[in-house]
Amino acid sequence: MDKIFLLRGKPRIGKSTAIKSIAKHLGVDKCGGFYTEEIRNAVDREGFRCITLTGESDVMASVHSNSSMRIGRYGVDVDKFENLALRAVSESLLSKKITVIDEIGFMQMLSVPFQHMIKEAFSSNQYVILGTICLDNHPAIDSLKELPSIKMYHMTEENRDIISNRVVCDVIKAIN
Repeated sequence: MDKIFLLRGKPRIGKSTAIKSIAKHLGVDKCGGFYTEEIRNAVDREGFRCITLTGESDVMASVHSNSSMRIGRYGVDVDKFENLALRAVSESLLSKKITVIDEIGFMQMLSVPFQHMIKEAFSSNQYVILGTICLDNHPAIDSLKELPSIKMYHMTEENRDIISNRVVCDVIKAIN
């Protein structure tokens, strides 16, 4: 049976919004982990914030960052990401029925410990994971997509509500 449920689709299609909605529907008491939100000014996206399901948050990437680790125009603070996201995922894997990982993308994969944690969790077949994964090719991400027990959902504007409902049903089956 599938235990890893991943949404993929174009940027800004609503994957993170869907993840938050699905987690809320499943019950926040059953879910741990993190999600990512855009940081915007009046006209443009300026960065990304990592937020745990317990409400802790920190900026993980910004156009204003001086970090030498860069994805596009964003400087990525790998230490901040690791301090928040790795702890949230670790705690969730130990204590929750569902671990939320939004997103498995280029920025997050700059963290080698994150790569190891995700690969181990995906390979173990003992955790129920709800997440998003980038659409573009990346060697470490592509290897995750090939692992067994993964069900991927391609989200579009037209199907996002249907996909969200389907994911809720599939995750409920996996935890019961």
